[in-house]
Amino acid sequence: MVFGAVIALAALGVWRSLTLYSNVAPDPVMDPSELGSVRRVLSLALSGDSAGAERAGATSAAARWALAAARRDSDMVRGWVTATETTNRAERGDTTIRTWFTTAAMQRCSGAAELVARLIHEGRAVRLVALESPCLPVAPITFDLQ
Repeated sequence: MVFGAVIALAALGVWRSLTLYSNVAPDPVMDPSELGSVRRVLSLALSGDSAGAERAGATSAAARWALAAARRDSDMVRGWVTATETTNRAERGDTTIRTWFTTAAMQRCSGAAELVARLIHEGRAVRLVALESPCLPVAPITFDLQ
């Protein structure tokens, strides 16, 4: 009994230490300003307008990533533009890390194609500082001919 209580307290301590500096919502709701910001940037990248993506609130690195992603797999990027489901949200100060997914182009990715966006809330404005996905860049299929 005492041993079980010690284990439970230790597990609680470890869990608390991992969540001390972050606020992870158990059932997150898509923040409209975060969603709108990323959708604008990805839509502009699909049209090849990286300068417009920067004017829409993306850093140059995020705009370049979005443009490269649109060139490599436009179907997946279109899927992220229309995605409404989010898998997690973590906050640290004014920075939000948001992950959402699309089922578009799943054959080129293991599972749902996740997109991670790092956003900074500057008052009422949202600045997109980084985008990344384990699914992009998509490696081209090559054949070894002999």
